[in-house]
Amino acid sequence: MLKLTAEGCAARRQRLCAAVEADLFILTHPHHILYFSGVWLSSLSLGSAGAHALLIDRDGACALLTHAMMASQARGGFADEVVVYPSYSPEPPSLSSADPYGAFVGALNRQIEDRAAQTIGYERGGLPDGIAAVRRIDLNATLRALRRRKDDDELALIRQAVSAVEAGHAALRAAIRPGITEIDAFIAAQDAITRAISGPVHMLGDFVSGPRAEYVGGPPTTRALLPGDVMIADIFPVIAGYRADFTATIAVGGGLSAVQQRLDDALHDALAAGESVLRAGTRAADVYHAVRHALDTHGFGAHFPHHAGHGIGLGHPEPPYFVPDSDERLVAGDVVTLEPGAYGSGFAGRIEHNYLITETGAERLTNHVTRMAG
Repeated sequence: MLKLTAEGCAARRQRLCAAVEADLFILTHPHHILYFSGVWLSSLSLGSAGAHALLIDRDGACALLTHAMMASQARGGFADEVVVYPSYSPEPPSLSSADPYGAFVGALNRQIEDRAAQTIGYERGGLPDGIAAVRRIDLNATLRALRRRKDDDELALIRQAVSAVEAGHAALRAAIRPGITEIDAFIAAQDAITRAISGPVHMLGDFVSGPRAEYVGGPPTTRALLPGDVMIADIFPVIAGYRADFTATIAVGGGLSAVQQRLDDALHDALAAGESVLRAGTRAADVYHAVRHALDTHGFGAHFPHHAGHGIGLGHPEPPYFVPDSDERLVAGDVVTLEPGAYGSGFAGRIEHNYLITETGAERLTNHVTRMAG
């Protein structure tokens, strides 16, 4: 499985230091610890015994503060130093009967004092109570902007996720038939994705069929698919901290009703309309309206209740958001989705592709089958 690189993490730290003047940067969100150090503190990790913080000095050097149970994983990243504070652990030092979060706050304060930091850059909502009273600079807008332009090592992870999810879509389409349950379809996709990367995934997505598809999305159930149903499969697992996110709607039994055939054509026209305006500088709202206009032309616009797409990377969704009133502008390096859909009595469908934005247009990253009866 691919991972972020030391060079990429170091370059991102340098960009942060150049963008904001501070003595010390403190990052506590797992996304940003990964982004700047290459250490992925996922929900699959044994991370509940305490908290973590990445400390970046003004020259770009960094230290990862963590507890004993995560020390080995932390040393697998690209932090210049791993600082371990006592917390619950079968090995000393241990404070198994104490407050591990209190131990974290104390250790973080000592790191601030040791660096004589007078100005701290921090994530709004991410700095714990009890931290030394120093001048603070909110990093949220800076981090949001930095994360928009994907580096080469990030794109490699996203492409890895795309390849794995394409395998999941292919396996799911091959498995769908009358009588199979939504859970069975989910398992077919999960198995293919896991095998494609030879490692664990945090499997997320919408897997809804029949009347359930008319309500846009939801987790899989034991509902058995019937002839004439469609199944919406919107698959967006977390793989090494990054995502791909793309959707197909699949006819059960191979045939489409007249209204579903009209919808299938409308969704593909809407996708093409959105693609035609994807380039650096385009307003997010204009992408939405291009997609919506195509659906209106086919008579499905009033049945389009959600965004027309969004950014992906560390988060899902993340900026930019293709919604009617967004003045965000696309930038080269954005990775985005286009996601037209329509839902109503007797019909439902959504398709989705992923794109890398360039100065002159967009590179489509995904190549799965999107025709309902394809």
